[in-house]
Amino acid sequence: MRLNQNLLPTIVILLFALFYFSYSSYAQRLPEEPLRFHKDYTENGLIFGSITFPNNQMRFDNYNLLINYVTSDKKLRRKYSNKIRIDPTMFIGKHYGELNGGKTYLFVIEQNPGQYDIPNVKFTTFKLFDYAPQYNYVTGFSIPFAVNKGEITYIGEININEYSLKGEKVISITDQFDRDKNALKEKFTMVNWNLAVKSKLELLYPDGGERLGNY
Repeated sequence: MRLNQNLLPTIVILLFALFYFSYSSYAQRLPEEPLRFHKDYTENGLIFGSITFPNNQMRFDNYNLLINYVTSDKKLRRKYSNKIRIDPTMFIGKHYGELNGGKTYLFVIEQNPGQYDIPNVKFTTFKLFDYAPQYNYVTGFSIPFAVNKGEITYIGEININEYSLKGEKVISITDQFDRDKNALKEKFTMVNWNLAVKSKLELLYPDGGERLGNY
């Protein structure tokens, strides 16, 4: 049987999207199973926060924030770094977060103790008749935080202005500690959220400022 060449781009895109849905299980922003975390029975720490967009309409199909383990050892960096993913929507086109009319997504992730930062965000666009998706990114910033054994640490509300104009900042950080903690408290009742503490909630520009690009 010969494959209709006109259908090939569509099949490729659908297979790629299926791969992204499958791969997303390796970088969950919220656990699928009931979350249990007790300071006396873990070697790790817990981080949480939120990601907020300016309006309901999505500009991209997938959002990927790097949780970078800060070390000069490349093997340890690969081992302990992680990602916060907002998964593909299969062309729905609207944000589907837990708060703020869908514009705000919660996240909670267990991490190995150490120093971390969030230094970039990658955006993915799926195009129906292209063989490969298009990637955009923003770099040049850093949101630093520490993960401590047995601690629950709030790293802030990360605002992503995906419709920013030239000269406007894409990334900002604000303090929505009580809102985010209380929302997760309702969702994951086996965690003592009353022990949660704030990180410094800093936004740094180690390279002089944000940079936008695509590849």
